[in-house]
Amino acid sequence: MAFEIIIKPIVFLDLDEAINWYESEQEGLAARFYKSFETAIERIKENPDAFTKVIAGVKRILLKRFPYKVFYSVSENTIFILGVTHSKRSNAYIRKRLRSMK
Repeated sequence: MAFEIIIKPIVFLDLDEAINWYESEQEGLAARFYKSFETAIERIKENPDAFTKVIAGVKRILLKRFPYKVFYSVSENTIFILGVTHSKRSNAYIRKRLRSMK
């Protein structure tokens, strides 16, 4: 089954924050971070049911080589990317975000 990916606009703010931090740490690190994000999206598209359920209707995948989580939900043929957060940030953050999206 082919899935459409929709990245919520707020996710781009999450990505910008992480990318800016990684770029300030080491040249090229931000590009590797973004590539890891893209790989995670592809893995979600291939098998959206394979990853950890964190709250009702929301799953997450861990980025490889970076301490970040991508949160997403699936509705029929659409995958919604809801957030990208540092692994140390609690899942309460995504719960709060979901409430604000309604």
